[in-house]
Amino acid sequence: MTILVTGATGNIGRKVVDELVARGATDIRALTTNPAKADLPAGVEAFNGFIGKPETLDGAFEGVTSMYLAPYEPTAAEVLQRAKDGGVQYVVATSGSAHWQALTDTILASGLDVTVLGPGEFMENFAGWAGQVAEGVVREPYPDAGSAPISMGDIAAVAAALLTAADRAPHVGEVYELTGPAYLNRVAMAAAIGEGIGRPVRFEQITREEAEEQLRPTMGDMASWYLDLQKSSIEWKQQPNELVQQLSGRPATSLAQWAAANRELFSA
Repeated sequence: MTILVTGATGNIGRKVVDELVARGATDIRALTTNPAKADLPAGVEAFNGFIGKPETLDGAFEGVTSMYLAPYEPTAAEVLQRAKDGGVQYVVATSGSAHWQALTDTILASGLDVTVLGPGEFMENFAGWAGQVAEGVVREPYPDAGSAPISMGDIAAVAAALLTAADRAPHVGEVYELTGPAYLNRVAMAAAIGEGIGRPVRFEQITREEAEEQLRPTMGDMASWYLDLQKSSIEWKQQPNELVQQLSGRPATSLAQWAAANRELFSA
């Protein structure tokens, strides 16, 4: 009973492979356009293909009963139809609400047994603070903006747990909004990263204009959208939940724990 992991070179997909191996799965096929970059564990079958090019998927679904689907809206409907025609019975997909809603609707309408994982803000996004953290000061315009950030490793752990579950029935058709263990505003986020890396990191408020100027070189027009999203989180606070622990069997990673495990990202 083969489990297919799409996007196996990606940030979450690669972690799904590791989590499946850790759970004892022995028949894993990893879809990737670069097997060498994926550096797959021994015994994992590499299949050269990309969900963005469905024509590369001929043979990918042979013997596959379940699949992790990476988020890629343009070809999702065709990939899911190919999976269904190929005999896949169950899909765990990363998607969500808001700007991911169209993809979620496509997944739920596929006619397959599916579970959708809708994570909030990724802890990995804080790698974008690296230069500021190295200086000990994070500068942004909205100190009261916040979220319950989640690590990609925890998303992968949930996906692997569902893909290997003895009874998937309770999860079919569900959209699980995954969060980290705690709501943190931006001030608390900076402090948590400081706690994790073992040196103080403080927050300094700057103007919206200064923030856009700071972000535009790397984010372009997305800088304004990113700051709008932060601002909206002041009013619409994301409530943390315990779904990671309930679904994967292990506690969700805190931001301080994640920072400690990724200390090299914030080296001066």
